[in-house]
Amino acid sequence: MKKALCILFTVIVLSSCSSNQSIESVTIAGKINNNSEYNGGANPPQELLDALAIYNPSANQLFYVRNAINYAPFTPAITSFSTDVNGNYSLNLPVGTYAIVCKDKYEFEQNQLATADCIYLQQPDGILTVVSAPQVYDWSYTAKANVCVPHP
Repeated sequence: MKKALCILFTVIVLSSCSSNQSIESVTIAGKINNNSEYNGGANPPQELLDALAIYNPSANQLFYVRNAINYAPFTPAITSFSTDVNGNYSLNLPVGTYAIVCKDKYEFEQNQLATADCIYLQQPDGILTVVSAPQVYDWSYTAKANVCVPHP
């Protein structure tokens, strides 16, 4: 009887560790648009502010993907992806929530002036929630001015 219970226990433990919970990637595709904050000094003409406010395709841009849970700058990227000339992209990720960071922000973290308390680095450019089926995820973001580096 003791041997039968041991075998039953082993079967239960092994079946709970089976690959039924394998990590499957889901295809995410969409289009990214962005506009920009004004990061100059003097008050710009209204025409410039109006032009900056318009969302345009994020053409040929590189983005980095991080875990969005407890997001913090300087954490390793899970992967990266690029957009095409029209801002379209496609990537595969497991189900979960991810933070998307533009190349400029990610590369600024390599700068010796970058610190974890830098406001520019505190928020990702986008959040992507991946569900269990392929999805189209179009999104827009505003490229923030990097206030952590003094401008000449």
